[in-house]
Amino acid sequence: MLKQILIWLGASAVTLLVIFVSVVVYQYTAMEPELPHEDECDIRQLETSEDGALEVHSYWCERGEKQSWQGHEIWLHEPQPDKWERIMTTEHDGCIKLELADQRLEINHDGKRGNMFLVEPVFLFNDAQGVSQSLSVQVSTRGDAVCADSGE
Repeated sequence: MLKQILIWLGASAVTLLVIFVSVVVYQYTAMEPELPHEDECDIRQLETSEDGALEVHSYWCERGEKQSWQGHEIWLHEPQPDKWERIMTTEHDGCIKLELADQRLEINHDGKRGNMFLVEPVFLFNDAQGVSQSLSVQVSTRGDAVCADSGE
């Protein structure tokens, strides 16, 4: 009987350890990835909400050893309390256009949806008065995306 209890406790401990390690790995890779740095990323577009409580940044990044990953990264920034969240990444090398209005962000691109990684379709933030709001994210392929650095 004691042997069965010890085996059960050991199995439970191993299971909890695996879950803990998985959560930590997910936290650092998906939920809180490394912020874009000037030596790796160039800002392409910045959209700000009317009250200034929310910013959406579009970057072109070349990350990794020998810049092995290249693509767009879209980030949500709340200046107060200086909170950053990644919205989307893509290895798509074409053009992306952001449109922010009425708690809705549209990411328009000239690529295929299959190569877009959208973290969440809805993000929570606090407006200028500190009231919790939601931002809906929609991805479209209308075909009118222009590259910010091309002068179009």
